Amino acid sequence: MTKKLISVTDITSYLFCPRKVYFKLVKGIKEPPNQKMILGFLKHKIFDIFNKNESIIVSSISGDDKKLIKNTYLEALTRIVQEVSSIYYSMMNSFSIQFQDLLKPVLKSMNAEIELRAASIAEALRKGFRGKELWRELKPKYLTEFEIISEELGLKGRIDRVKLEQEIIPYEIKTREKVYQSDIIQLAAYSLLLEKEFNKPVTKGVIETSEKQETIEISQEMKNQVLEIAEEIRNLSEENLQSNFSSNFVKCENCSFKEDCFE
Repeated sequence: MTKKLISVTDITSYLFCPRKVYFKLVKGIKEPPNQKMILGFLKHKIFDIFNKNESIIVSSISGDDKKLIKNTYLEALTRIVQEVSSIYYSMMNSFSIQFQDLLKPVLKSMNAEIELRAASIAEALRKGFRGKELWRELKPKYLTEFEIISEELGLKGRIDRVKLEQEIIPYEIKTREKVYQSDIIQLAAYSLLLEKEFNKPVTKGVIETSEKQETIEISQEMKNQVLEIAEEIRNLSEENLQSNFSSNFVKCENCSFKEDCFE
């Protein structure tokens, strides 16, 4: 029997507030679309195209000058943003999103990603690799906003960054300084998905905040906790949901389910 797919985002939301996940998954109440949600949707489309075409981008690079490599990436990303903007023009227009509103955050979020890639590519070029061989021999490789699904686990997610080398390492990138337990559970969920995808053990991940990078050792206990939480979510019902509201009502202030929750 196929398990109901639970997103990693729903797992972290459940840790934040089970009621929020209940209203979304059990009651079927959808958050009304807003500009931020549409921008997120469009960015996902852009990174999906980018990941599928990166081997072509890399294979086109012949000079080991890092500035040239970065410019090649920036030009490719700009073309992809143009392509997505053309496809979703009506949607963007409905939410007053201009081309630059999409391009700027995409390029900004890719600054660090391009730096990492440029260093790897320059090193491989200096070793004499070119064209398709350059992509094949590139170490490490990186995936950005990597969407991954496992029907067997009943999980799906989108990983901020994946480092592919001898070890496979998921990265969770946060703009805040503090690391929460839910961030660690998120990494454990990604490690489970990556193990299924690549058939290799994933035993650590990295949480990158505005201040530091923290390497997290991911135990089997953490992975089991992910699966347990996912099963709790699948079994959510009005009867087994805690009726008590959160003692921290700051969580409720900007919640889109506030009106339904306080009926």
